[in-house]
Order: sequence, then C-alpha cells, then structure tokens
Amino acid sequence: MKDYILGVLGGMGPEATSYFFQQLIKATPAQKDADHIKTIIYNNPQIPDRTQAIVGKGITPANEMIQTALALEKIGVNEIFIPCITAHFFVQEVQQYIHTPILNLLKILQQYLKINHQDVVKVGILCTTGTKNSQIFDRELETYHLIYPDDFYQENYVMEAVYGEKGIKAGFTTGIPSEKLAEAAKHLKEKGAEIIMMGCTEIPLAFREDMIDIPVMNALKIAAEYIVERVKKQ
Repeated sequence: MKDYILGVLGGMGPEATSYFFQQLIKATPAQKDADHIKTIIYNNPQIPDRTQAIVGKGITPANEMIQTALALEKIGVNEIFIPCITAHFFVQEVQQYIHTPILNLLKILQQYLKINHQDVVKVGILCTTGTKNSQIFDRELETYHLIYPDDFYQENYVMEAVYGEKGIKAGFTTGIPSEKLAEAAKHLKEKGAEIIMMGCTEIPLAFREDMIDIPVMNALKIAAEYIVERVKKQ
C-alpha cells in the first residue's frame, strides 16, 4: 500500500470530491497516519458542467478533464478515480489520452449490486438529467430494471435539489434539498424500486440512507471501500 498513489480527478463538484476523500479515510483500517493511501487530489472546479454538455446546452468537459488527468499522470499516480458519475460519460474519451487507468465507478457499483443485493431486480436511480440522458446506468446495469423519476419529479425535486438556488451546488445540504430528495426517493419506491441508487455523487451530501425504508447505495462510500480493498491486495 505504501508505494501506491491514488489520483483523484475532482472538482465536479468540490464538496463531492471532499466527501469522497472523507469516505476513503473512513474506509481505511488505519492505526496510524502511514496506514492511509497516498492520495493526490486535483480539485479542478473549472471543468465545464457535465449535465449542460450532455443535454446540449454547454461545452464538453472532456478537454479540461484530459488536461487534469495528464497532470495527475505526470505526478505518477497509479490509478485515477473520478468522484462524479455524470463525468463517466466522457471517461472513454479521456482514457484515450492517458496511460494511467481510470477506475470506472459504474462498474464498481455493478459489482457491488451483484454481490450484495443478489435478489434485487428494480433499481431506483436518483441522478442528474445529464446522467439520465447519457444512459450510462442503462448500459452498465443492463440486467436490471432501472426506474427513474417521472419528468416532474426529475426537474422539480432532483434537479432543484442539486442545482437550485437553495441546492447542493449552492452550498445547502439540509432543508430544501434534503426534503426534495426524500420525496423523490419515496416516488421511486412507489414506482416499484427495491433499492435506491444515489446516482449523483453530490446527493449523499443532503440525502441520508435513513430517509427511506429500502436499501440505499451510496456510490462514493462503496467506491472508497472498493479502492481500499483493492489497494490492500496489491
């Protein structure tokens, strides 16, 4: 573990990046500082918005992501992790320009579902409209029946919780965004979801697992635990 360096391509958004690092620390069975994983975080908040690009209202974030990944590669990281699910729409494009492998969060979540929730068929997805439109969950979780919020709940509850004036990206993680995400999760359960996937890495900043009485998957917590186990085996 002491020779391994994890690179984090962050800034999408900054608080989600910070949250992932906290989860990485918590997932590490450490008795002293030296037991933790060496981590280089490039927090680049200037990467263009992923959702806006996917829905055709903004420029691609790929170029800035590539430059950020190249900077991490130059430092000498062993692997790169991107704590933003929507950004995974551009991962293959970024990977073409670097030699350092990028850990695919979607594949980590697929593996987790297969191992830990073998009987689950219907997965409710709380994610940005960009992620929904990109169909990256549909491709990686093709063996599951995915349930997204209806358009009204998607725009007025999920997107408002993330992008609204009092939303997560504006620095609010209690009150309105929590209430809206809880209602959206309830809506998914009513549509038949057996488990809730927090399909945007900023959602766990405002949505707690005890807000709904069915299992909830926290993508960044799952990824942190996966990375720690992976590094321990090296």
